[in-house]
Amino acid sequence: MLAPKATTDNKLTKNRLLRKLDITLLPIATLLLLILNFDRAAVGIERDLGLKGLDFNIGVSVYYITYFAFQIPSNMALRVVGSVWLALLVISFGIVSISTAFITNYAGFLATRIMLGVTESGLVSGTIYTLSLYYPRSELVMRICTFLPLGSALSGAVGGFLASGLLSIDSIGSVASWRKIFLVQGIITTGIGILCVFFIPDPPKNSRLLAEDERALVLEWTAKNSNSTDASTERRFRPRLVLRSFTFHVGVCALSHLFVNISLQGLGVFLPAIIASPTSESQLRTVPPHLVEAFCAFCNGYMSYRFRQRGVFIAIGSIVTIIGYAIFVGSDNSHTRYGACFLALAGSRSSSPILLSWAAENVASEAVRASSIAIVDSAGALGSFIGVWAYLPKDGPNYRHAHSLNIAGACITFILAIIGTVYLNLQNAKRDRGEHDHRSSEKSRPRSMSLAHSILNFGAWLLADVAFRVYCWNWNNI
Repeated sequence: MLAPKATTDNKLTKNRLLRKLDITLLPIATLLLLILNFDRAAVGIERDLGLKGLDFNIGVSVYYITYFAFQIPSNMALRVVGSVWLALLVISFGIVSISTAFITNYAGFLATRIMLGVTESGLVSGTIYTLSLYYPRSELVMRICTFLPLGSALSGAVGGFLASGLLSIDSIGSVASWRKIFLVQGIITTGIGILCVFFIPDPPKNSRLLAEDERALVLEWTAKNSNSTDASTERRFRPRLVLRSFTFHVGVCALSHLFVNISLQGLGVFLPAIIASPTSESQLRTVPPHLVEAFCAFCNGYMSYRFRQRGVFIAIGSIVTIIGYAIFVGSDNSHTRYGACFLALAGSRSSSPILLSWAAENVASEAVRASSIAIVDSAGALGSFIGVWAYLPKDGPNYRHAHSLNIAGACITFILAIIGTVYLNLQNAKRDRGEHDHRSSEKSRPRSMSLAHSILNFGAWLLADVAFRVYCWNWNNI
């Protein structure tokens, strides 16, 4: 008769700890995402800096290139330095945002975009990695699908309200128009970053957030999250662990996230231009689509968590995206196209956090998890890079080429979601039959074979990505 009571007590202890983590960690994670996207859609910067032709696209592109390049190094630094690394990133890009308020030419625009990409690169993947150190694998998807869409949507909504308000008031000293947005938001971001130094918790082993019994339970969860006996808690940087992250499943998640972000970031950055209203009104009209996308992403994430399925709900998000962009392509009515923004953003946002969680859930160790999350988020940065070049000024305001590209990308994401689901089901069936017993310890696996397998997976993924980008480059006549 004692066993059921012990089980009930353990469940109550687990639920109590999960509530404590949710109350403590999720608001911090949401706040970090909120301030991350504050300055993505400032209107008027092209005119005031004298940008012509593709200058703005190039400036935004260099941001995504550096964002992509520094993803994995940033997550490796996070493992070495600890959670204070996230606070340092926030302070750094807050300072860069303040600096943007005082640029006067194209060179300054490029310099601040490059530094913004460097300083912002590790925040999303680093936050997800930090959460993965605290939560059981089965619980992680719901947390990612809470803070990621909520933080991004609140960023768009709060940023839209704040930008609209700042554009409607007089200058702040010599700072006018869009410069007020960067100045005020940069000051807010820097202040939050300083507070984060004291409030972002360390990894569970050293965290003051946890009592000793809670620490033991969290470490038990994270031990079960790992599929190997590799000494992954070491903080030294090991390139071979990064190479091991390039698995077939991570490749599926990365390529899917690339296509999702073509839609999500491309449409998000150019949404005020697509809405085509007066400056302050266009900023204000971006708020409702962002709020709806957050609600839909949360609902999709909850259903994914409830039914323990990832690929199916990524596929559902892809279908909604296809419908949204099909309306864009088929209609010239401004009200109809504004309605299509809701569907396109909701479908894309619904898939993005599940993809990041899907990659984090199916890795062998803590170190591989850190680089796997960074790889998938980096692929999203490449998608954002393509999205910037898909929305060219000569195609506005209809942007039919870009919308057609997003329809194709959503179709490919749908197919990849099905492939990823089938692949994992086959791997789970093999594991149930004991065919993966020889992989229970990574040390029992020949290192040369692991390295060769990783290089082949990376080469195939990189080749596919390069081929796709060349195709897009030619298609848009750049």
